[in-house]
Amino acid sequence: MVPTPRLVRFLTFGSALWLLWLAFPAGWLAGAAYLLLLGALCIAEYRALPSASAFEFDRDFGRFALGSLTDVRVTVRNTSKRFVELNARDELPAGLEQAAPIPELHLAGKTECEFVYQVRPMRRGRYQLKTMAVRIRGRRALIEKQVRIPVPAEVRVYPRFSAADEVHLLARISQRDEDVRRPRRVHGRGTDFESLSPYYPGEDLRLIDWKVSAKRGHLITRNLQTERGQQVSVMIDGGRLMALRIGEYSRFEHALNATVMLSYVAQKRGDAIAVSTFSDHVESFVPPTRGTLIMPRVLDALSTAEVKQVESDYWQVVGQIMDRLKRRSLLIMITDVLDRAGSTGLLMNLTRAAARHLVLCVVLTEPLIAELANSEPATIQEAYIKAAACHLKLQRQLALDDMRSRGILTLETAPQKLTVQLISRYLEIRKANLQ
Repeated sequence: MVPTPRLVRFLTFGSALWLLWLAFPAGWLAGAAYLLLLGALCIAEYRALPSASAFEFDRDFGRFALGSLTDVRVTVRNTSKRFVELNARDELPAGLEQAAPIPELHLAGKTECEFVYQVRPMRRGRYQLKTMAVRIRGRRALIEKQVRIPVPAEVRVYPRFSAADEVHLLARISQRDEDVRRPRRVHGRGTDFESLSPYYPGEDLRLIDWKVSAKRGHLITRNLQTERGQQVSVMIDGGRLMALRIGEYSRFEHALNATVMLSYVAQKRGDAIAVSTFSDHVESFVPPTRGTLIMPRVLDALSTAEVKQVESDYWQVVGQIMDRLKRRSLLIMITDVLDRAGSTGLLMNLTRAAARHLVLCVVLTEPLIAELANSEPATIQEAYIKAAACHLKLQRQLALDDMRSRGILTLETAPQKLTVQLISRYLEIRKANLQ
């Protein structure tokens, strides 16, 4: 039972009745009678209010993206016969933030209404929504009944989707003239599955699908076709260096956003794409996928990916991923490069991968370091800071130059331009048939 502002006002106005005892010995009875009357009205109203079982709540929402406002549409049904006023608040878990209060609802008996509020996810992951806190009051509005109504739902927060400049990029690359690429000459039998058909004597026995044949009771062969499109494998470093925040988000979050958009473009181009995250071991792996299954699988895998405060083990991880890639691929490694000495393991393993695949190493620049390196120092301390920033930039450039000398492609870009630059480089590689 919760008092309303209206009840507080009535109590304030009735307090003047207690002053009657100054003039009349029995004047206090007026104040007491007034309080008893208000108390009786509150109890009667509380008993008349419907219980929590008289209300049905249904949630409906779209896909949640990190940092983006998402509409949550709630339908409320009043199954009782009484008019009620409702104040509702969704009890969101930590990581989800309600942008604005839910408006007050007025529901007649046996009716329903709908309201919309917005939620801003602050962290990726999987969340369970459980209850909504609701305050119910009647026409007199002297007292409110507070209840919690179960409205279970599961929410997944995915990496951020395209920003404004990325939308313009997608509009540009969707033009038909960019869909055309030079045909590649393919030798030998294809390896992509196309369809099933009955086995005829004389066909290659290696093409028989024994599992399907056992189910159908007669021999079935697999029809293969020449591989269509290219294969792209994105490896996202989830070690401690990727936890560094650049602006509002960490390097890891910027990498996830770019990977989602790259997967979308690869799907439109008919390419197969594999996505993995790793730290000191492979955290998640989406096998090479083509077609409409790409986006659901990539989003589900990346929604729960997290940075680990450990050193990345390139020696183990690169070897494991290469064993899972049966075709020559464009291998995109999104990581951080400090200097030659600190990147020895990364350099050696990317060089090993470059023997079988086309490798692109993507690193993010730190805007603050670039700003300090280009600044004009006014004091001795600022001069030392500028020298340190220039040294960091030089060490990274030497490490990247070493990669290029070994046949590894590199891309160094600012975080806000990562998605656009990565997709542009992917399209250039695809158009040039470098694979």
